[in-house]
This record gives sequence, C-alpha cells and structure tokens, in this order.
Amino acid sequence: MKFYSTSEKNALIVISLLKAHSIRYVIASPGTTNNALIGSIQKDPFFKIYSAVDERSAAYMACGLAAETGEPVVISCTGATASRNYAPGMTEAYYRKLPVLAITSTQPISRIGHHVAQVIDRSVISNDVANFSVTLPVVKDEEDFWDCEVKVNQAILELTRRGGGPVHINLPTTYSLPFTEKENISCRVINRLTLADKLPILDTNKRISVIIGSHHSWSDDAIEALEGFCSKYNTAVFCDHTSGYRGKNRVLLSLAAAQEIHSKSELKSDITLHIGEVTGDYPLAGMAGNEVWRISPDGELRDTFRRLRYVFEMSETSFFQHFVEQTNQPSTNEYFQQCTDFLKTVQNKIPEIPFSNIWLASKLASKIPSGSTIHFGILNSLRTWNFY
Repeated sequence: MKFYSTSEKNALIVISLLKAHSIRYVIASPGTTNNALIGSIQKDPFFKIYSAVDERSAAYMACGLAAETGEPVVISCTGATASRNYAPGMTEAYYRKLPVLAITSTQPISRIGHHVAQVIDRSVISNDVANFSVTLPVVKDEEDFWDCEVKVNQAILELTRRGGGPVHINLPTTYSLPFTEKENISCRVINRLTLADKLPILDTNKRISVIIGSHHSWSDDAIEALEGFCSKYNTAVFCDHTSGYRGKNRVLLSLAAAQEIHSKSELKSDITLHIGEVTGDYPLAGMAGNEVWRISPDGELRDTFRRLRYVFEMSETSFFQHFVEQTNQPSTNEYFQQCTDFLKTVQNKIPEIPFSNIWLASKLASKIPSGSTIHFGILNSLRTWNFY
C-alpha cells in the first residue's frame, strides 16, 4: 500500500521527530487546517490514532491515556477557537504533570489581527496551560528547516523535563495540495540527558574538540576535571580569551582558523563538546566537529553550530569526571599536537602587517601586564586581539 502525505515541510518535520522520539498516540479532532498533519499519518501503522469530535473531550482523553500508558500523547485540532476548548484538559495535565502535546494548526501567522475569519492569536497562553509553547515557521529554505527542527525537538523534550507536563506547538499550514507519495524526510534528533540517565559511550579513538565560550572563573576542581578528561581522550581545547581557561591542551586557534587559504578540514574533530556561553571569536565556530554535545546546567538547547546531538543538563565538572571514570587508557595527544603544529605553521607564514587594528594587537598583546583586565568597545577589536 502506498502512503501519501503533505508537502508542507513543517508538518513533515513534526511527524519525523514524533517517530524519532517514539511518540505514537494521537487524538485528532476534525478540521481543515490540521489536514496536513493528520492526513499524513492516518494510515501510518506507527501511530495509534483516536478521533474525538469535541476538543474539550479530546484533551481529557489525552490526560487519561497519558496517565495510563505513561507515554506522551498528541492532541491535534484545527484553527479558529478549537484550541480554546483544550484549556481545561491542558490545565489538568499541567497540575498532574502529564505529557500532553497540543498541536494547534493555524493559518499563516501574518493574518493575525486583520479580522480574517477563523484566525486567532495563540502567541500568549495561560501560565498553567503548558510548560512550553512555540510557533513553528512555514519552511521555505534551509534556515527555516533548521529553526523548525530545533523548535520541535525542544518542544518534545519539554514533555518529560523536570517532572514533565503539557506542551503546545502552533503549526501553520499553507493548505498545500495535492498530497503526494510519502516523502522520506530525515530530521536531526536532539536528546537531553542528566546524570540520572544512561550517558552515551565516548570512543577514546575519536578526535574530540572542546570549544569554550565566555566563561565564569574556573575553580580548581573544574580545571582538574577537564585536564583529567584530556589525559584520557584525544582532545584539543579551543579557547578565546573570554573563556578564561589556561589549563593543559589549550589551543588559541583563532589566527589559524581565520586563514581562508589554508584547508582546515583535516583538523575537524569527530565530536565537539560545547561549554561556556557566547563567543565573539567567529573563526572558532568553523572548527566545530561533525557532532556537537552541549554541556550546561541550564539544559537549554543552544544549537550554535547547527550540529547539536545531545544536551547534558549537568555541571561541566560532573560531565568530565563521569567520562574520566569510563576508561583507564591514556590519550595519545595526537589531535592536540596536530592543532598546535598547524597553528605554528600559520604563525610563521604571517607577513608584516600594515598599521591597523590587527597591527596594534600584534604589538600590544604581549605587553599587557599579567593579571590585567582589558575591555573592548567593539567586536572587531575582540576578534582581533583573539589572534594574539
């Protein structure tokens, strides 16, 4: 049997990630704006779909089904005021911490406020109706695809985070017809892990980069944990000056990373561990590995390099200590040596620089007394001084 589905990418992303996260129960209420979603899954054997004409009843059915099965349950409705009928059941789900995912379909968001029939504003919801609420874009290009992919992962992960609870996705439709033969759309799955979860295995043979953004002061325990990690895994630690890190395996790679005529593909790591906050050192972003693991106590999805695979909701010290305990094999240090050798090669080829912001940095950086603090008034200066 052939399956047919919508061509609307945002709905296909939702479907792909529902499957990837093993969410199979759907309670559908009739309408036109949710045709793209429901019409694409109604014959898919992965999903177990129930029909509920009344949205108020559908939300309460979802509460019961989630409580009995222990699994997340999707409820889907059309536009107009249909979603308002979800409020009582979603409120119960909130106070009972039940993983109910309300996907409310809507006409294009641009029509809100223009007296277009059956268009309402869902941009603000009651505090105790959902733990998280997001409106997806209509996917027209790669930027929209990435935005939608991350937002759907984020919404699904909130269903079970910190005890769990209801979540709201507002899904715009363009009423695209006809349905075509089912498209195999592949989406990147992002998982959030805590110390209570089984953490993935990290292969000691893989090349690992640690990218550190701006960072609070490093404690002795945190430095020891990262250095211990580097002693066991083939690691290079890429820093800018705002990282404040001066431990072993540190590489101030910015100057080398910024050289467009030099191929840096051989320096790509297999996995990048991303810690700290924002960095203005743009060349470092180009050094992210094939897969990124974000480590932060806030547990938020920060897809800075657009390769995020895991978010570890824990302290950096706990993360590094955990993986240090997983192996007794010492690191070859090969990757760190390769990066430092490349940096030296580039440094030796840099010609005399004419008078400029970069020239000033090259002359003054080494003369700043130890223990000093310097403030930059513009991003260009920050990036320039990171070269030295």
